[in-house]
Amino acid sequence: MIFSVDVEDWCQSVLDNNNPVTDRVLNSTLRLLDLLEEHDQKATFFTLGNVAAKHPELIRKIVDNGHEIASHGYNHHSIFNLSPKQVREDVGSSVKILEDISGKKVIGFRAPDFSIREYLFEWYCEALAENGLKYDSSLFPMKVIKYGIEKEYSLKIFNKYHLNEHYLSYMKVGNMKLPFFGGGYFRITPYFLTKHLSKKLNQDRAVFYMHPYELDTEELSAMKREFNHIPLKWRLSQFVGRNTIENKLHKLLSENNFTSFEREYYAEDSASIPRNTLSNLDHEEKESTNMGPENIVAKTYFSS
Repeated sequence: MIFSVDVEDWCQSVLDNNNPVTDRVLNSTLRLLDLLEEHDQKATFFTLGNVAAKHPELIRKIVDNGHEIASHGYNHHSIFNLSPKQVREDVGSSVKILEDISGKKVIGFRAPDFSIREYLFEWYCEALAENGLKYDSSLFPMKVIKYGIEKEYSLKIFNKYHLNEHYLSYMKVGNMKLPFFGGGYFRITPYFLTKHLSKKLNQDRAVFYMHPYELDTEELSAMKREFNHIPLKWRLSQFVGRNTIENKLHKLLSENNFTSFEREYYAEDSASIPRNTLSNLDHEEKESTNMGPENIVAKTYFSS
């Protein structure tokens, strides 16, 4: 399984993009690093450029602990609200600062709020490829209130730019696809149900995700003191269940084996090949599957 983390400061990334990055993101991410180390697990940290600029020591700590640094953009702006030029600049600036601080090549990207849409694929993939990225993990293969894509779409543009796409995991109820393996869904779902449902996932390809701020049980009180009022929708969607997260993570990390995208798919000794693209398959395998990029559609791979 892949353990992925979206490193962002709630006050800046969710409440208001104009707010400055605070120390809360540093403290909560350090706590998560301690949990991962306690269970000897590795993860991919999709990190905002503005967090790296504020806390460069955090980036070095993540790398020193053996985790992967990947990009989450610079200011947590949704991709569909940016022009092609702005996306190129956002991706480029975030990758540069992460590489400069970490001394490591950044190969992965996750769009803020999974904000990629099928009509953006061409220039989105072009922006990632221009920055030497190898994979994306932004497609949320089900429609929820804020994000996700429900309909079928071709991945041939990802293949055109030699990019792999790694979906978020989900469960199926009849013809419906429902999220449960990360974020707010993990917070509000009783752990026994998460454990039961996760057994049905492909253990080699399942992707879990979370935010460090979900460990911060004092943040709501602090935000109320600072801003006087936090809208009810944020209190319900962003803070309910935070007091359960640390205990759930201990169970999750003790009962499963997790790693990073880099270690699973892109290390020199890796035997794993992303199945939702044929970019990494050799000629013989392409011939035996009888599938070219034009045949690859999202529904073929909705079983992670």
